[in-house]
Amino acid sequence: MENQENNTTKRDWKFIIGMTVMILALAAMGGAFWKTVAKQAELVKEEEAREEENAIQAIYVECGEYLKRGYFVDMKEKTIFTADIPKEGIYNRKGTLIQGDVLENGDTVKIYGDGIMTRSLPAQYPGVTKMKRLDRASLETTQTYIDLVDSALRS
Repeated sequence: MENQENNTTKRDWKFIIGMTVMILALAAMGGAFWKTVAKQAELVKEEEAREEENAIQAIYVECGEYLKRGYFVDMKEKTIFTADIPKEGIYNRKGTLIQGDVLENGDTVKIYGDGIMTRSLPAQYPGVTKMKRLDRASLETTQTYIDLVDSALRS
């Protein structure tokens, strides 16, 4: 009887130790998982910050004597360029995709992409990945940029 109790006690201790080891192993795996998730979230944040830093704030203007064509002007550098609107569309300032939207004269936008432009006049920005409408410029500001593009294209 004593031998049977001793075996049962040994089995109980083995079970308790086994369960403890298993719980510790699961806790370690869970901790490693959450550490990986946190690291990935940090990388995503850094990438978004880089994209935001490299984004171009531009105004959209339509110019041309006979046939109006859309141009963008970098509001900081005053660089004139063309770019296609991404296939997915344009986002509003809150980050919501605007369905079936087009740009209008004077729209200010933030353009995200690889930053590589062609060396032509006007420059072309083929690497646009995302476009976000921020606001609409006043008529006076829009006219200033239209005049800038017209004079650059004539020379």
